[in-house]
Amino acid sequence: MNKYDLTKIREVENIVADAVEVTVPFNNYITGYCAFTHKAGIHAKAILNNPSTYEILNPHDFGMTRYVSIGHRLTGWNAVKNRVEQLNLDLTDEDAKAVTAKIKELADVRPLSLDDVDVLLRSYHQAKVDGRHTHFLNKIEKPEHIASFGAEVAAA
Repeated sequence: MNKYDLTKIREVENIVADAVEVTVPFNNYITGYCAFTHKAGIHAKAILNNPSTYEILNPHDFGMTRYVSIGHRLTGWNAVKNRVEQLNLDLTDEDAKAVTAKIKELADVRPLSLDDVDVLLRSYHQAKVDGRHTHFLNKIEKPEHIASFGAEVAAA
């Protein structure tokens, strides 16, 4: 397999799809933009701990990227905790679980973007640093409210 540049497979697939006027499904094996996207709680935890538990192929071999989606109602706290660590925020497991519950609640209205989740995490972290995190999450009732709390954190 090393003698072939498999990172070009998606590009070739798209050229062929355009030529024959078909659309490549979003969940197409290997090359679909959601082929290496994971979101269910225990599934995401397994991927974060050991990707080979659910992926027999390495997405990087095909020029693809693994993505653990965390802005929906199936989000597990381990995926949120992983994002907390990526952002270098000092939050406990209990904090991550509390924010996860809020993400799930808000995602019942609409899925949250990664930016929404990041603003929520950073805002919660800042509220914790300021000693006002106890009721912070209760103030966010709709996904649209996230941006206003993010603006407060930026101004602080």
